[in-house]
Amino acid sequence: MASYLLSYDLNGPNPSHKDMDDLIRSISSKAGRVLETVWWVDYDGSAVQLRDRLLSTLRSEDRLFVCACKDAAWFNTLLNDGSLKQAIEAA
Repeated sequence: MASYLLSYDLNGPNPSHKDMDDLIRSISSKAGRVLETVWWVDYDGSAVQLRDRLLSTLRSEDRLFVCACKDAAWFNTLLNDGSLKQAIEAA
């Protein structure tokens, strides 16, 4: 598994943020929102493959960024799951 940081901007009524949240959680059981539209995801594939999975829901006016993570540090994020924090620290 690899660790990825992803961020998206939605620029239309669909998909909704809930749609994106549900999709991200369906892709990985180890995923957590870091900031409002920034997620950390443990995924068994490449950044391109993860991007392509998310593109199935996004529209042409939306935006998406996916980046492999090798190290992380944070302050006052939305991560409140201790096991997820440990997974990020171990990545």
